[in-house]
Amino acid sequence: MIPTGFEQIDVAAPFVTAFGPIYARRDGERVSFGFRAGAQHLNPKGLGHGGALATFADMQLVAHMVTGSLARLRAPTISLSLDYLAPVRPGDWVEGDVGLVKRTGRLAFSETVLTVEGQPVVRSRGMFAYSDANLPLVPPPPPPPMELEPPPPGYAPFNPGVGFGELFGPMACAADPLRPRIGFRVAPHHLNLFGRCHGGALAMLADYQLAPLRLSGVEPSRGFSPTLSLHVDYLNAANLGDWVEAECTRHHASGRYLFTQALMSNSQGPVARSTAIYAVMR
Repeated sequence: MIPTGFEQIDVAAPFVTAFGPIYARRDGERVSFGFRAGAQHLNPKGLGHGGALATFADMQLVAHMVTGSLARLRAPTISLSLDYLAPVRPGDWVEGDVGLVKRTGRLAFSETVLTVEGQPVVRSRGMFAYSDANLPLVPPPPPPPMELEPPPPGYAPFNPGVGFGELFGPMACAADPLRPRIGFRVAPHHLNLFGRCHGGALAMLADYQLAPLRLSGVEPSRGFSPTLSLHVDYLNAANLGDWVEAECTRHHASGRYLFTQALMSNSQGPVARSTAIYAVMR
């Protein structure tokens, strides 16, 4: 069941449609959004995938638009930060109140704490390009069918796993110790309302920056290492058919934590940069 007052929101973005139903509610000045965790939102451990939760958190300004708290305008994400506080399990109702912290002439800043049964599971902050001069939020026509090119030379297939990894689609790794990389080809289901690669899809790639470091031997493989913190700055757009790769760097490893960085690029140059902190499991 969906809690009282929540209504499914209609966002004609292919990546959001693939994610599944998202709901929103407005009570005076209070705006909330939520979703029910299903099989498509899980990681191989059967818990909420960091990329899925990032995709949902990227909708926090949209929640204000669809409930009438803000006008429906184009508002691409500039920066998104997430701290993962506790696991999300299948069937959980994940909900957050979205606080509009501040609006300037060109930007909107928001934050939310996602909870399950009143207990925090994710803390997120977002910065969006939002101006009264922006264009209305009108989705482009659906892209025509196309055959995607394979990964560039030097890449081997990488399986992102079941659940949200399967929904996301194929990835590939270049296990080069000098330049560890992981990437994906932007497909129609990765697109946002503007016909560009969705911020949640780029956050999904960022959440895998540990994988090429381990495959290349830069970082020893120590089993499952959950993401504790993920930050993504969106620098430029990635388009349908682009090969987007993340070149990953290991900055520091302590006894319990691993700090990494990734620069994501297409053929035109950088599209996003990310930092992450992982827990080292023994």
